Amino acid sequence: MTTNNLITFAEALWQSGIAPALLILAIGWLSARFTRNKKITALLGIAEHAVNWAEVTFDGGQTQKAQAIKMITDYLVKADTAHLFTAKQIDEAIEWAVEKMKEAEK
Repeated sequence: MTTNNLITFAEALWQSGIAPALLILAIGWLSARFTRNKKITALLGIAEHAVNWAEVTFDGGQTQKAQAIKMITDYLVKADTAHLFTAKQIDEAIEWAVEKMKEAEK
């Protein structure tokens, strides 16, 4: 295809409404992706705080983990954001925070 044909093709897509629709879908997808990343980043910060608190306050790995889960879920419920995260995501955030804490101790 020559440049003129590409321009004609692009104009046809724009005028038919296909290109604007694809652009709107792309913007929506990117927006959702960045919002999701911000929410996960916030969850990781909360998990890091909860793990550090549980490490100082409680003895025993399972007790510490249970208390960290409770602290995170209580915070998310109070912030009215508990519905945004699954139990698996919370568990993974705690595991990430524990690994980060262990790396810091080395």
